[in-house]
Amino acid sequence: MFVIDVIPFARFAPAGALSYRFKEYVRPGTIVSVPLRKKTVPGIVVACTSVRDAKESIKTAPFVLRSGAVTTTGALPKSYRIALTKTATHHLLPMGVILREMIPEAFLTHGFPKKLFAGAGHSLSFCEKTYTSRIEEYKKIISSAKGTVLIVVPTAVEIDRFADTFPSAIVVTGALTQKKRLASLKKIKDADIIITTPKYSFIPIPHLAHIIIERESANSYLTVARSPIDTRIAINALAHERSIQTTIGDYPLRMEIRPKPNSALKNISASPIKIFDVRKKITQAPFKALPAQILSTIKSTYEQHGRSAILAVRRGYASTVICRDCGTSVRTTDGRPLSLITVAGKRVFRSSNGDTVIDAKALCDKCGSWNLIPIGVGVERIAETIRNNFPNAPLVLFDTNTIRTPRDARGASTRFDIPGTIIVGTEALIPWLNPSDPISLAVVASADSLLALPFWRARERLARLSFSLTERAEKVAVVTRRPDDAIFTTLGNPLDNAFFEEEDSMRKQLNYPPYGHIVTIRIESSITKIEKDTALVQSILKPKTGIEIPDKFATQNKVVRTIVYKYIDIQNWSNEAQELSQKIYRLPPNITVRVDPESLW
Repeated sequence: MFVIDVIPFARFAPAGALSYRFKEYVRPGTIVSVPLRKKTVPGIVVACTSVRDAKESIKTAPFVLRSGAVTTTGALPKSYRIALTKTATHHLLPMGVILREMIPEAFLTHGFPKKLFAGAGHSLSFCEKTYTSRIEEYKKIISSAKGTVLIVVPTAVEIDRFADTFPSAIVVTGALTQKKRLASLKKIKDADIIITTPKYSFIPIPHLAHIIIERESANSYLTVARSPIDTRIAINALAHERSIQTTIGDYPLRMEIRPKPNSALKNISASPIKIFDVRKKITQAPFKALPAQILSTIKSTYEQHGRSAILAVRRGYASTVICRDCGTSVRTTDGRPLSLITVAGKRVFRSSNGDTVIDAKALCDKCGSWNLIPIGVGVERIAETIRNNFPNAPLVLFDTNTIRTPRDARGASTRFDIPGTIIVGTEALIPWLNPSDPISLAVVASADSLLALPFWRARERLARLSFSLTERAEKVAVVTRRPDDAIFTTLGNPLDNAFFEEEDSMRKQLNYPPYGHIVTIRIESSITKIEKDTALVQSILKPKTGIEIPDKFATQNKVVRTIVYKYIDIQNWSNEAQELSQKIYRLPPNITVRVDPESLW
């Protein structure tokens, strides 16, 4: 008799693995059907132990082994199992977490092919070109491929765009109904092209010849779990195990994967970027969300019936509220900064995590003054400026306050084509701007706000945002009060490598990717237990020592503490991560781990 640990696949299934009795040994990776809440659901075996070996742990376990009919229905192919194991090790996460994210239930229902053919050999190529040039490159790959080409695209709207470009392709996404998704899976055996989102990138294709990862810098490649999984790592691991050629495309590529991180861009054929220095006359006029020269450019575009898009880093009215009398930023009792937003037509102060909402007539928490001023540029403030200056212009707001569902986004995007339309939104707007039908003008209204965010990739993120707009607009403008920063030198002249050289040098000194890995341990605990949990983390990770970041208050009695560890031996990471994983598994659930997160907090 054996005890098998199974990750069940059902919406009502618990987060972890469930244990069942089984009469014979089952290899991890076996697909089974198990009883759960009076239903039979598919699952994957992650461990199998004989009852004799597990006797002591069974006696002391706080649960009873589940009984019922367990039947084997198939198995994960070896290449998939190894790729998922490598992904779990890299992220320092249990195998079950990776399985749930990378193997949708539809794959288990449909089953894996009995035979997966090996490719011509694993190789990695890069396509750092603008959108239209990338499409031409992909067409060449497809025409010469001796098998199926899988194109992984980050968002649903980009999936539709690629489906129009490659009409013979089979599309598999979560947006399809279960019936249509299963119908698509049945067709993959003879498909030349398959287009899918990151979640379905492990689609079981028998004759897979090439994988294309499109716009690889998109955040959609990261799952939304508490400990996000980088699906690009998983896709590359699968390509290696199946001996598949892989092409990674973007403009520009992330610094971590650029063949020469400090080199300038090549193949320049996108729109130019104009840098607007708005430092002048700052003391002679009140703060404006959009300076006069930008408003003039928008006016000229509007009068010529052109379309404009204006991007802010943050939603809301203003990102920070300052007391004019004492000069401090206004915060909640938990120490979180307040931003000014509009809710149901009323201005309120809201904390960064959204938990605290205070009437806008509030007083300074330090000196009691009423003399508060909102500083910074948010979507609402830009929209207000546009309405005041162009009352007759069609205005479309595109942020998380107005766009809550894919249906909302599609509805808003249908208004992008109206002549003279002015679109105001956050970075989420980018995929919805069609490179095949570029707008007249794109403006990054708050470049400095983006650089001020606590992200070690902040400058690279600004570069990516700005260069993405050059593919989608005929003219691009970036507003800043820090024009001497190397990032603006490169944005103004993409053939200049000032930013790439400086950023690469900084990462090398700090051992940031690609020169090392950053591991953050996030402890969420009560005030009375935080020190005990911190000591537990430090004892488990000895002799490695981490750097503690100043605490944040999740609630009045709950503290969030982050400890940052750096791992410099990048070539030995897989071995080091395997050893580290064994230690991490012993941590309680209120302590989460992230590898190379954008923010250290």
